[in-house]
Amino acid sequence: MPFEFRLPDLGEGIEEAELLAWNVTPGDTVAAFQPLCQVESAKAAVELTAPVAGRIRELCVAPGGTARRGELLVVIDTDNGNAADGEWFGIVGRAATAPAPVVPAAPSGSEPRPVRAAPFVRKLARERGIRLEDIAGSGPQGRIRLADVEATATPVVSDAERVPLRGLRREIAQHMLSAVRNAPQVTSMDLLDATELVRAAVEALRVVPEANAIVEDDAIVLQRTYNIGIATAVPGGLIVPVVKHAEMLSLLEIAREIERVVTAARERRVAPAELADGTFTITSFGGLAGSPMFATPILNYPQAAILGIGRIDLQPRVVDGQVVARQCVGISFTFDHRVMDGEGAGRFMTAFKQFVEQPLALLLNLR
Repeated sequence: MPFEFRLPDLGEGIEEAELLAWNVTPGDTVAAFQPLCQVESAKAAVELTAPVAGRIRELCVAPGGTARRGELLVVIDTDNGNAADGEWFGIVGRAATAPAPVVPAAPSGSEPRPVRAAPFVRKLARERGIRLEDIAGSGPQGRIRLADVEATATPVVSDAERVPLRGLRREIAQHMLSAVRNAPQVTSMDLLDATELVRAAVEALRVVPEANAIVEDDAIVLQRTYNIGIATAVPGGLIVPVVKHAEMLSLLEIAREIERVVTAARERRVAPAELADGTFTITSFGGLAGSPMFATPILNYPQAAILGIGRIDLQPRVVDGQVVARQCVGISFTFDHRVMDGEGAGRFMTAFKQFVEQPLALLLNLR
């Protein structure tokens, strides 16, 4: 009866592989565990072996073609369809359910028994310097499983502390992974004199409205209000309280609101509503001695941009034709490349720099 062998789970989240070459042709007779083909994924090239004995009826993927996990590779005509180790290969559509018999270990002095193991089991054994011939497999027909290799390996003694990833730290981790996975991110950097940063950011957002956007259901949503998130370190991680409608506040009002929401966040009494609806985020990584002047902050997804404020330090600047020491701050602007390009990022950086270094231009834009 026909047995359908499909591309198995190759591990490490691999979803597809290229078929490099077939070792068999239609009409060939194969034995269980005989090499069938070589496939190559983004991680490595591996050899797939026949899970059953029989005659090759059909090859379903041509050399050079790509197959996804679970896609049909080859049809094998077999007497009973028994798979050598169906659950190990992740086979879909197995023709028989009877388990294969366990072959006892070869007696002393006899011919060496065949080593039956999946490619990634062989790879692990090689990495750990373990001879598969020395392992008694616990799988059907003496097949060596991953657990057999793990049990044979010499345990590694470590004094490392394992801290569970949970609570706020887990939420941060999941959010950062989502941000990196969903948004192609680019960071632009510059050095400038520092003054009132939040209000300057609001005015720069007015100049470049695509920086004050979110990505939602395959659409870029340009926000008409300016809700500025202030990334705040708290015990166990980082949260982002939001200064709502910053465009309607004076410099003094912005300073008071930042102090209020940041203090509430650090004391863990910030209201959920004060963490929601942000349209743009500012994060500071330059407040401690030895901290960097530049970094590559990760987007607060689904927001389209984030501004990082680095260390403020004395730097040489040319003022009225003379080189003088000025207090300068490094800024890093990460943006979603789906929403804006380098030209838009450049316009934002130029506007932000103007409002920070020329306070009069900023004051002229106040309400």
